[in-house]
Parts: sequence; C-alpha cells; structure tokens
Amino acid sequence: MKKVLLALPLVIVACTAPEQASVVDAFNVNYLDTSVAPCEDFFQHTAGGWIDENPIPETETRWGRFNELIETNKHRLKTILEEVSAGTYEKGTDEQLIGDLFASAMDSIARNEAGLTPLMPYLEEVSSVASLEELFTLMGKNKFNGIGAPLSMYVSTDAKNSSAHALYVGQSGIGLPDRDYYLREDSASLVLQQQYRDHIAKVSALVGKDWDVDAIYNLEKAMAQAMKSRVEMRNSVARYNPMTLEQWQALAPNMPITAYVAAVGVHSDTLINSAPEYFSRFNEACAKSGLETWKQYYQWHVADAAANTLNDEFETLNFEFYSKILRGIPKMNPRWKRAQGAVGSLGDQLGHLYADRYFPEESKAQVEAMVEDLRSAFRDRINGLTWMSDTTKEKALAKLDAFTYKIGYPDKWEDLSDLDLSRASYFENSKALSQYFTADNLSKLEEPVDKEEWGMGAHIVNAYYNPLNNEVVFPAGILQPPFFNPEADDAINYGAIGGVIGHEFSHGFDDQGANYGADGNLENWWTAGDKKRFDELTTKLANQYDAYEVLPGVNVNGRLTLGENIADLGGLTLAYHAYLKHRGDTEVAPIDGFTDKQRIFLGWAQVWQMHGREEYLKNQVVTDPHSPGKFRVNGPMSNMPEFVEAFGGVCTNGGLVKAKEEQIIIW
Repeated sequence: MKKVLLALPLVIVACTAPEQASVVDAFNVNYLDTSVAPCEDFFQHTAGGWIDENPIPETETRWGRFNELIETNKHRLKTILEEVSAGTYEKGTDEQLIGDLFASAMDSIARNEAGLTPLMPYLEEVSSVASLEELFTLMGKNKFNGIGAPLSMYVSTDAKNSSAHALYVGQSGIGLPDRDYYLREDSASLVLQQQYRDHIAKVSALVGKDWDVDAIYNLEKAMAQAMKSRVEMRNSVARYNPMTLEQWQALAPNMPITAYVAAVGVHSDTLINSAPEYFSRFNEACAKSGLETWKQYYQWHVADAAANTLNDEFETLNFEFYSKILRGIPKMNPRWKRAQGAVGSLGDQLGHLYADRYFPEESKAQVEAMVEDLRSAFRDRINGLTWMSDTTKEKALAKLDAFTYKIGYPDKWEDLSDLDLSRASYFENSKALSQYFTADNLSKLEEPVDKEEWGMGAHIVNAYYNPLNNEVVFPAGILQPPFFNPEADDAINYGAIGGVIGHEFSHGFDDQGANYGADGNLENWWTAGDKKRFDELTTKLANQYDAYEVLPGVNVNGRLTLGENIADLGGLTLAYHAYLKHRGDTEVAPIDGFTDKQRIFLGWAQVWQMHGREEYLKNQVVTDPHSPGKFRVNGPMSNMPEFVEAFGGVCTNGGLVKAKEEQIIIW
C-alpha cells in the first residue's frame, strides 16, 4: 500500500528561501538563580530565572524549553501548511494530501453545518446489534475507523525474531488515561471519577442518548481492575507470551475474541499476548455486564473517538474535561494549532517539507560525528566497569558496536499517492486516514521488517531508541537550539544534544533495553552474577527516585521511570566523557565565568528548564515514564563524581550531591 521514494527536494521548497534563524544564546546566564547554590539544587540554580520569566501559557499544561522549540516549529509548519492548503497540486502528492487535510480541519463552517450528522450512523449501528458477539464483530470492523475496544491488536516487529513481524494483542478499553484513575480512593480521585461520569452524561445528552453512566463507568472500572499496571507492562520479557487464537480465546470464554479477530480479517498461526492476565481476570465481569450496558459503553467510545473531528460544540465539550479538568489547561489552542495536530498522522509527508526547509546538511554531519564520540566514550565506560565481568562486557561491546543511527530525516520518503483525502469533510478524512494506516499496519504481518522505516516525522521535537532495530534516531525537529546550536561552544552542545544522544544509547542498556541483544532480539546475554549486580544497582536508582516529592504527598514512581532515569544518568555521564575525548588536550577558556566542564552540565540543565501545572504533575507521575524536569537534572548529577569535579569545592556541602560511597554508577 505504501511505497518509498528517494529523498528529493520538493518544488515548493526549492522556490522558497529558508527562514533566517535568529541567533540563540548558548546559555543565558540571566536565567540563573544565584540565591541557590549549584550543589544545593542545580535545577533551581539554572532554571529559576527562566521559570520566573516564562509563565505557563493559558493553552498549555506545562511550559519548558522543549515547548519553546515545539512552538517555533509549529509556526514554521504553519507557514508550510498555509502555503500548501492555498495551492492546487496533483492528486496523491504530499502537498495535496497535507493541504486538503489541513483545509478540512480548518473549515469550521462546514464542520458546524454538518454538526453530529456524520456520527449518527455509527451510533445507530451499535443500537442494532442483538448479541455480544455481534457487538465485538462491529468493534473489529470499527478498528479500521479508529474506534477503540476492550482489546488491542496491531502488527509490530517480533521481539524474538527482529527481521520478521508478529501480531500483538493486549489490554485496552478505558476512557481515563490509566487504570489507576479508577482504582484510587482518595478524595481528589473520587472527585475526578465523578467529573468523568459527568462528562459521559454530557456527551450522552449531546448525541441524544440516555446512557446509564454508572453502568458504563463500572464496566470500565472492571477493565481497569483487570489490567496490568504500567510498571508491569514495562517488563519486556513478561510482555512476550506467544499463543494461538484458540488459547487467547480460552483465557476469556465470555469475551467474543474470535468474532473480533474475524471481523478485523487478520490471520496468524501465533500471536503475542502482552497481558494474558487481563483477559482471564476480566472474563467474569465481561459476562456480568448485560448487552445494553455493553452497547452503551461502546456508543460512548464511538462518540468520544469522533469528538475532535465534528463541530465546535463537541470539540469544546471534549476540551472541557480532557484538557481543562484532567490536565489543568485553561484555554483551548487556536484552530490552526488544533488543525496542525490533525495533520500529524501524515508525519513522514510533513517531515519531508519541514526538513527540506529547516535542516542544513552541515548539522547532520556534525551530529553524526557526535554520535561516534558518544559511542567511543561508551566503549571506554564499559571496558572500565568494575561490576561487570569480561564475559558480559564482550556481549555489551558487541551490542554497542552494532548500534545504528538515523539523523535528521529518512533517506527514502513514504509514497502515499493511493491515499484518498479531500477538502469536503474532516470527519471523513479522519476515517480515511485510520482505515489506510490500520490496513497498512496489518498488511505488514507477512512482510519482512523494513529497517529503514522511521517511527516519527522529521519535524518532531523528540528522539528515540528502537531496541528491535538496535538503533538511535534523532529527527531534524530536535536538532535545533537549545538541544543543538551550531553557534554554541562544544561543551554546551555535548551537554545538551550529546546528553540526549547518550540518553538514547543508554536505553539500549537500561533495565528493559538490556534484555535485547545486538541483533535486536529479546534474549539474555548476561551472566547470572552480572545480571544480579545490575539489578541491585537499578533497584537503588528506583528507590532514589521513589523518594522525590513532586507535590506534597505526590512522589515520582521510581519503577515506572526507571528506564528513563537510567538513560538520563548514563546519557549525561557519556556526554561528559565524550566531550573530554573530543576536546583532547586543548585548553578551553571559561565562558561567562563557567569552565568548559561546568558548561556541559549547564547544557544538560538548560534543556530541562520547565514547569507544569499541578494537574499535569499529578498526571505525569501516573502515566509518564519520564521524571519531572527537576529530577532529570538533579537526579543524575547527585550520582556523578564528574559533577563534583566540575564544580570543585563548591560541592563540598552541597545538598544534592551524595557521598561518594552512596553514588550509583551503572554505565
């Protein structure tokens, strides 16, 4: 269905002069909070002034340097989107697909005139089913329309055969962000649970239905009670449970799983079940809920899936709960930003237009050189480990040497010329996109894995490690200040983007990445003694982060965030040593009163200058595997003798620095 094209500049880009980027300070010393010593709280020391000068915008739940860059890129993309939506292009080209999708999302007149009319046939289809089996058949059919169900199904790389695909299945079906939202019984959680029920009731009235809201909520709560936790779902070994369809169905005889699978139309002798416990635990509750409750539950999810594709009234209602109440955002984003988010499903196509304008080839070469510096530093670190035996070191080095990387943008771009989008209806475009990409994903089941495929668009401000490809990926979107600044000194860049590169490298050796070998397969390459020592170190790190208080009585979940915390500690350590190798014996003069070693830490801290609303922080500790920004700065540095060395005597009595014998050094 999808084809790939060699990366060629688009005509519209060739005719347009690139934006002149403004000069960005390597590190703005005006943001320092000098009332706090570096070793008392390095986050506050480096971010306090920035936070004071940068309140959280009304449309945001958090604000930080990440958000500033995302905002810059949104305005760049806005220029591109307005140009292509105003033009006329050949059917199936990137410009036509993006332009028509953006135009349909922006057309408030057409969307408001249509109202809820496009949604009603989907709701009535649910009303007409006469059995639970028929309902699950409809759920399977509607998977292609982007509507969720109490089970998930998708095709991905086989974790134990990384050159082939496998069919994965697992838990799903709730409307709140995590199962814990249903399970907690403190007063704040009880209020939020009622607000969620109130929201379902408002949607029921809006679509002209009379749902039993408590029955819908209780069905979702039963799903939540059956689900594995996010910490449990992090376990890559426990997630890999091969079985047949018959064995999967046997886990939950009361759930018509085979009817769902038949409707999806996918066939596989073996599937990988990430949460078999969920199905066996939910089986009894599945039978206890009557057909009418099931139908109303599914109508609610059909409606909820369409909320942001219909009229302003429904979109506003959705915002009032999921953004204002749940995340604490006072004000809705302007329509152009919401429409831009809608175009995100065309990530490769949007990234193509973005990279051609905003990512110079010189940056790609410079970042590639830094990647190799980080690899070299990691090699030295592994060789110098005292807790790991030579046998395991040999395997770790083989994995490190096998790491591949992707910088900036793909060498080949997807061809979606057979995708049919128009300006007529945003709702129909959304369905067409879901149908296209769902079918495309399922069609990969019998195909070999394409190692050149990217997991996100080139315009995205993010990076990732893919254990199944054993690769690190850095899109053009993140290779901008403050992460990567060609005008900055090397120490700042090594602390910032170098720390991010090291972070992604370290994911290959975090508590879950360490379960994958050099070829990307899920396998144990550790000796028993080394694995035991590794687990002891990572447990200490988890306990350290468990003690960090985000709000009064709200702590970081050290087990949920363990992989990211290992990667932060490893990444900053690698960045420091990679910079020293890069610098060699060259003497580097201080800048703004900071030595080059100190500026490595300034570079890292700068990218985590951020703050969030109380609702955001409460949600983050439940759902996000990343620690809040403060602890992404102070946590790694507390364990680094390099930090003490860089700041010298200043750290003698510092509050965040641990005694040498208590420091946790993993990589």
